[in-house]
Amino acid sequence: MKQNVLVLMALFFGLPVIGLAEAPYFGNGVKVGEADAESAIVWVRLTAQPRAKFGLLPIFTEGLKGNEPDEGRMPVDVLPGSAGELHLSWWPEENEGEKTSTGWVKVNEEKDFTHQFRLTELLANTRYAYRVDARNVGAEEISNDASGHFRTAPLVDQAVPVRFIVTTCQAIRSVDSGEQGHKAYRQMLEFKPDFFVHTGDILYYDKAPFAMTVAEARAKWNLMFGYDSNRIFHQNVTSYFMKDDHDTLKNDCWPGQKYGELTFDEGLEIFREQVPMGEKTYRTYRWGKDVQVWMTENRDFRSANNDLDGPEKTILGAEQKAWLMKTLRESDATHKFVISPGPLVGPDKRGKNDNHANEGFRHEGQELRDFLSALPNTYVICGDRHWQYLSKDPQTGLLELGCGPINDEHNYGGSPGKVPEYHEFFSKQGGFLAITVENGKAKAEWFGIGEASADPTVRFSRVLGK
Repeated sequence: MKQNVLVLMALFFGLPVIGLAEAPYFGNGVKVGEADAESAIVWVRLTAQPRAKFGLLPIFTEGLKGNEPDEGRMPVDVLPGSAGELHLSWWPEENEGEKTSTGWVKVNEEKDFTHQFRLTELLANTRYAYRVDARNVGAEEISNDASGHFRTAPLVDQAVPVRFIVTTCQAIRSVDSGEQGHKAYRQMLEFKPDFFVHTGDILYYDKAPFAMTVAEARAKWNLMFGYDSNRIFHQNVTSYFMKDDHDTLKNDCWPGQKYGELTFDEGLEIFREQVPMGEKTYRTYRWGKDVQVWMTENRDFRSANNDLDGPEKTILGAEQKAWLMKTLRESDATHKFVISPGPLVGPDKRGKNDNHANEGFRHEGQELRDFLSALPNTYVICGDRHWQYLSKDPQTGLLELGCGPINDEHNYGGSPGKVPEYHEFFSKQGGFLAITVENGKAKAEWFGIGEASADPTVRFSRVLGK
C-alpha cells in the first residue's frame, strides 16, 4: 500500500518511478540549496529503510490540536541512517549531453550518514536535472537512486522574471496530511517557484515529542523530511534554509544555554549538518538585475535576552551588522529583500522580548529600521510569527512582510490582532508569501493553503516599490 502511495506521488509530480531495491535508501530524499549563478550545494542522506516509521506515535500523522499533551521523547529510530556510497550526476535539463558526475563518496554515522556535494562551474539562469545513486560500501550494484531538479540564479545584468516563496514555522504537531506531511509543500511545488526560503523554526525540539539529545534532534530532522510532500518539494526546488530558536535549541534561546542534554553549540552543528549550507549562515544572493535577498542569522551572535538594552546589546553582532549595511549600500538591485527569522517592525504579541520589534532590543531595532527605510525599494520579510501580515512602521515607513506559518494548524494564538496604525493586511491564518518581480516591478501575495485538491487562496496582494 505504501509503495502504491509513493508511485502515485511520483506520477502526480511528474517524477520518474523507480523501484525500491535494497538498502541504502533515500528516505530523506535530496535537498538542493545555496545556489547562485554558477554554484549550488546538493545535500543527501542515506537511510536503512525507504520510509519513516510513521506508526511509532499518533502525533506523526495526526498532528495535535491546541495544547499538546506530554507525548514523551522523540524516538531515535524513526528513520535510521545507513552506511553506503553516493554518486551524483547533473546536467542542464535540456542538454543531457553536458552531464557531469562525481566519484563515489562514503557516508558515515559521524555526520548522520549525510553528505553535501558542492557543485561549481554551473550555467546561470538554468534549470538543472540531477540523479544520485546509492550502493553498499565496496559494491558495484546500485541499490537505489533519487532524481530531481534545481535552478541557478540569473547573472546580475539579466532582467528576467523571478518568483520566490517564503514560509516559516512548521512542526510535527502541525502536520495536516498524514504521511504526506504538510500539504503546503505540494501546493507550493505546483506554484513553480524559482527558489524557496524557509525563515526558521523548521522543526521544534521543545515541542512534543521532545528532542533533548543530539540523537533525538537528528531524528526530528529525519522525520520532518521523511514526509512525502516535504521530501519531494525539496528534491525539486532550489532552497535556502535559515534557523531560529526552536531549530537551534529551545524557545527564545541564546548562546551558552542547554535544553536537556542538548547544548546550543550542538544545535548549531546539527543545523549545518541537516541542510545544504555554505561557510556562513548569514548571506546574500543576487537573482538577476532586479532581485537581491539577504538572510540574517539571529541566534549565533546575540546578547542574552535579559541583558539591559543599549548600544552594545545586539541580535546580529557587530561583524554581521557591518556586513549587512555594507552589502545593502553597495547593491544596485532594483528590489532588495532582507529576510529575517524574526520581526523588525511588528507589532509583536504580548510578553515577547526576543526580537527587534520588542523593547528588549529596541536600540538595535531602531538603528536597523532607520537604516533600511532610507534605502529605496528595500523591504523586510520575516518569519517566526504565527500569523500573516503586512506592516508599515509608523515612524520610518519601513514595510515588513510577515509570511506566516506553513498552515492554519500552526496558529497557536498569541497574535496582537489587527493594529490599524501598523497593519495594511492582517490574518490569523497560515500559508506562504510569494514575491514576483517582472519588468522591474515587484508584487507580494499572501496565500492560504487550500484543501488537498484545491489551489492555494490569495488572501492579499500588494504592489511593492516606488
